[in-house]
Amino acid sequence: MKEYIVFLDIDGVLNTKESWLRPFSLVDECIKNFCAFVKRDKISPKIILTSSWKTGWSSIIENQTPQISELQDRLSIYGCSIYSRTKDLGNRQKEILEYLKNHLADYYVIIDDDETEYKGFELSGIYIIDAETGFSKKDVKRIKWTKIKNS
Repeated sequence: MKEYIVFLDIDGVLNTKESWLRPFSLVDECIKNFCAFVKRDKISPKIILTSSWKTGWSSIIENQTPQISELQDRLSIYGCSIYSRTKDLGNRQKEILEYLKNHLADYYVIIDDDETEYKGFELSGIYIIDAETGFSKKDVKRIKWTKIKNS
């Protein structure tokens, strides 16, 4: 069975720039659209947090921060959940490369709103979301899976 991974940023993706006035905000429409993408191809990808929110994620549910618990609850409404997170190495490129090096995967996609995180990045498969709108219905259709060369 093929393994698919979604590397997910939260701010500007599952919320909008306007909602940033309230820390750890989420926008239902963005979550709904994101989960529509996750379920689009019926492949059950693993969602891996790359966001600064990842520091609140734990594999032990009781150890998750209230923000992550809320995120998981809201994602579960649409049949999605966070599988894991990248290590905090201070650089998203290094974190994603390290994760891919240490976990089996055949396909991936990187979803973020901040293109500066990926200047000169050697991997493709990066989809920049408009932070003004967050994850939109257009994004559900436009995002394509990238095959990992070694798989």
